[in-house]
Amino acid sequence: MTTPDPQATPFQPEDAAQVPAPGAPAFPQASTPGYGQPGYAAGQPGYGQPGYGQPGYGQPGYGQPGYGQPGYGQPGYAAGQPVVGTAPKQWLVAALLAFFLGALGIHNFYLGYTAKGIIQLVLTITVIGAFISVIWAFIEFIMIIARSGSYAYDAQGQPLQ
Repeated sequence: MTTPDPQATPFQPEDAAQVPAPGAPAFPQASTPGYGQPGYAAGQPGYGQPGYGQPGYGQPGYGQPGYGQPGYGQPGYAAGQPVVGTAPKQWLVAALLAFFLGALGIHNFYLGYTAKGIIQLVLTITVIGAFISVIWAFIEFIMIIARSGSYAYDAQGQPLQ
């Protein structure tokens, strides 16, 4: 292998424009406008189509009314209306839980009264409150059997079955 002689083929500056630099692609590239030149932002002259060929933004809306739309005509939630996705609670299960595990407040958790259940559970843990919690659970057991007051319904307002 021989190296070319620089004296035999003199370098001409006009030849540099025709020969690509090492690692440069061999295909011609279009120049893009630089910052601040015409055609830089969309919609300016230079690309032939204003705004990338999209129509103007002065189109009318869909014709829907604003926020003053009327409602769907559904009635609001009423007590006794069935709740979607939950099965009705059984009064017999609630009564058995109140009798056997009433001091722990398990029947209140079953019926959805979480705050009452937590209070009974905390009272049962304390030595002095355990006696109060047992009496409270026995009274609720009687009220569940009689289905009196709020003990005829669960926390969502569904009647016990």
